[in-house]
Amino acid sequence: MTYYLNLNLKGFDSMRKFLAAVLVLVFASMARAHPGRLDAQGGHTNKETGEYHYHKGPNALESLELRRNTVYKAKIERVVDGDTAIVSFMPDDGSKYLKERVRFLGVDTPETVHPNKPVQYYGKEASDFTKAQLTDKFVWLQTDVNAKDRYDRMLAYVWLKEPTTKDLEDETAIREYMYNARLLLEGYAQLMTIQPNSRYANLFVHFQREAREAKKGLWGKDPE
Repeated sequence: MTYYLNLNLKGFDSMRKFLAAVLVLVFASMARAHPGRLDAQGGHTNKETGEYHYHKGPNALESLELRRNTVYKAKIERVVDGDTAIVSFMPDDGSKYLKERVRFLGVDTPETVHPNKPVQYYGKEASDFTKAQLTDKFVWLQTDVNAKDRYDRMLAYVWLKEPTTKDLEDETAIREYMYNARLLLEGYAQLMTIQPNSRYANLFVHFQREAREAKKGLWGKDPE
């Protein structure tokens, strides 16, 4: 009997150590992917992006299961800066609104909200432009290969009207109705392609070149 109990205890101890090791790896991975401790309100500032958001409490964003290469209708609830916004959308079953933090794909506007960086040149103009264009508006969010990034933000091309299948490949429609393209064409953003999300990368290169040659927006003069 004693021998039998010793075997079981040894087996239990090994299992306990194995589970502890697994938990350490899981939490370490979570810390690397999403740095920053939660404060008393259940939120924190991401150390790498400088964005403040909630994980617990009434202000936490409820996540939606997102698919690649899909278009979703949503409402812009709040603009964070020139290339980031909080949106809400209603599931097909009509149960309740879900929210997502959306990073606009293929573009990068100057920083305005990073806690460790000053407001960058033309950042306020880009942020104000996005607020004026998108706040409280309904938009259509088109995902690419990766629907989310490592910070759990939705990645999307923002359409100002529902795109048809033809629109998704039509340069005229993209110029007129895709907000990411508008940011580049008006000189509020620079090109930023992060693979594998590069569906419109070649087109965006041309848009940025047009704005630069026309000296629009941030290309109009050197930062002071």
